[in-house]
Amino acid sequence: MKTKTTIPIILLFLCFLQVVQSQTLKSNIKKSIVEIGDTFVDIPTERLKQLDQIAFIIFKNTKKNAKVAVLFIDGKNEKISQLAMVWLQTGSLFYGHSDLLHIESAGIAPTYDSFPKLSILEDFGFSLKNIRRSNTKACKIDYGSGNWTVNSKSLESLNSGRNHHVLIYLEKVKPATSTDKRIELVFLDTSTIAREMLYVSTRINNLLQKK
Repeated sequence: MKTKTTIPIILLFLCFLQVVQSQTLKSNIKKSIVEIGDTFVDIPTERLKQLDQIAFIIFKNTKKNAKVAVLFIDGKNEKISQLAMVWLQTGSLFYGHSDLLHIESAGIAPTYDSFPKLSILEDFGFSLKNIRRSNTKACKIDYGSGNWTVNSKSLESLNSGRNHHVLIYLEKVKPATSTDKRIELVFLDTSTIAREMLYVSTRINNLLQKK
């Protein structure tokens, strides 16, 4: 990686290590977060520009709203958007900014007949349990002092994201409306979602510290 890009990333990671970590996350999850942070330098330069832009958009909305609503959108709301949601929530908890963001995921044409495919999270210290929620299959994710319940939702059920300040499309899918402000962050490899969402969290924290 070019020196001009490497130096800011290293400085950012040093800030990442020095942050007072949230006490709500399990210790092994915190350890995983720090280890993932060490790989920020591997994010390609063009991708960094995209992630920085998204972090700035979210940060900018914190000035306008008491709580910024972020919605991740893909085709089926089966894995990609759910993992992005979980990891941005995790980063927000790590930095103590969870009160600033309301993060959800949805799909254009979601599937409801299978449990969320999120077992990869167990490798990072999360505890998962499949449950039934109303008429849908869901996954309860224990992160420490609390848990999240994740299940498939349609974009239509969320009023096409109308009440969300930041809509991020993670796959090449049709926008909800012609006026939809489309932010694209396409993932071809789900293994990079954790790193990139934690990077976005780190950038948001950095911007908030300079506020």
